[in-house]
Amino acid sequence: MKRFRKILIVLLAILVPVSIGFGFNFFSGESSDSAENQAMTVEGTLTINQISEAQNLVPGDKICKGVTMNITSSAVSLLRVKVDIYCADSKTAETDIAPIKNAGDNWLKGSDGYYYYTQGVKNGDIVKLAEEGIYFNGLNDNVDMNKYQGKKIKVVANAELVQAKHGVFAEKWGLSENKDGDIYTKLKKISNDQGQ
Repeated sequence: MKRFRKILIVLLAILVPVSIGFGFNFFSGESSDSAENQAMTVEGTLTINQISEAQNLVPGDKICKGVTMNITSSAVSLLRVKVDIYCADSKTAETDIAPIKNAGDNWLKGSDGYYYYTQGVKNGDIVKLAEEGIYFNGLNDNVDMNKYQGKKIKVVANAELVQAKHGVFAEKWGLSENKDGDIYTKLKKISNDQGQ
């Protein structure tokens, strides 16, 4: 009988913890949750507005009718555009041609050659740079425009958009209050208006 008791105690000592540990899940629980939001998009389409009639350019002629940006960003964004003139198949922009006489309202030219739009842009906005035209003009009266005789002149426009929120324009575009004064101040205000 003592032997039966010992075996029973040993079996109970093994079976009770096993049945409690594996048979029942005391003090356990599970929970899950999720949240989903759409990430913003920052994008648009740039178009150089061509002049329909073919022409032979002379200094002072309009090369094209300007640049249009169709904004499709899902949130307020900041825009800058650079317009360069190339001669023939050169890979280097001509530095002695001043293509833009009048950038238009809300545009400021930076020291880096970009034109900065000083209003926030969002989906559905159509923004025009140099609506009066982009011209084949010398930078000043000392430029010898004869060197361009018989060569093809090409306009290349590049636009960049960044989100307005959180002031990312300063780092992305390398702008600072000391160096870029008015441009920086106007873009920073737009950024601050979008929240931190």
